Amino acid sequence: MTLDFSWLLDPLYQKWLLRGIGTTMLLSLLGMVLMFVIGIAGAALLHLKVRFLQSPVTIFVELFRNTPPLVQLFFLYFMLSEIGLTLTDPVTGGRIPLFTGFTCVVLSLGLYNGAIAVEIIRSGLLAVPAQTVEGARSLGYSRLQTFRYVELPIGLRMSIPPMTSNIVSLIKTSSQAVLVAVADIMYGATQIMLETFRNLEVMLLIWVIYLAIASLAVLVVRRIAAAFRIPGYGS
Repeated sequence: MTLDFSWLLDPLYQKWLLRGIGTTMLLSLLGMVLMFVIGIAGAALLHLKVRFLQSPVTIFVELFRNTPPLVQLFFLYFMLSEIGLTLTDPVTGGRIPLFTGFTCVVLSLGLYNGAIAVEIIRSGLLAVPAQTVEGARSLGYSRLQTFRYVELPIGLRMSIPPMTSNIVSLIKTSSQAVLVAVADIMYGATQIMLETFRNLEVMLLIWVIYLAIASLAVLVVRRIAAAFRIPGYGS
């Protein structure tokens, strides 16, 4: 058996792959932004023990962390329209989903990995030495000021290394976008395989592309962790 990558010379296939890489990276980037927003907000509410919000946050974390991301994606994509979240097409007058496939994928990535990020960031906050917190309180800082200026900056720095696996998981999970017709890498790869029947070669290339994207993300996270590391805290 010989490998044939001559199809890579086709400009159309190159366009599909490049567009797919761009879409995958945009999905991942937006998903990460939503993940961090959810993670920081949820961890803050749990750490500060905000009344009436602890239970909803805990339910959210358990619900999204312990259910498959594919199920969550399908729920967002199919079920939201079923319960009435639709818009009226001004041209045809028909009902169209409120959220596009792209938006549903971003929401799915952000919600699933955000639920995991809540626990990661919360662990970082709990790792802040009690003596440091007590020192801030002794200087006259309020509970909220102590959290904002002492616990959160240190806790986020200590959360960066364990957050790496969550970021890589988000990038890999983004491949599910093909199931809701979003033109990511896997979508382009599927189209190429249907036309060329070079399944092995196409999947080997996609494997390398995902490995490169994930490795780049790990490298960036490690650089950020090294840049923001506080001597004496964490490993």
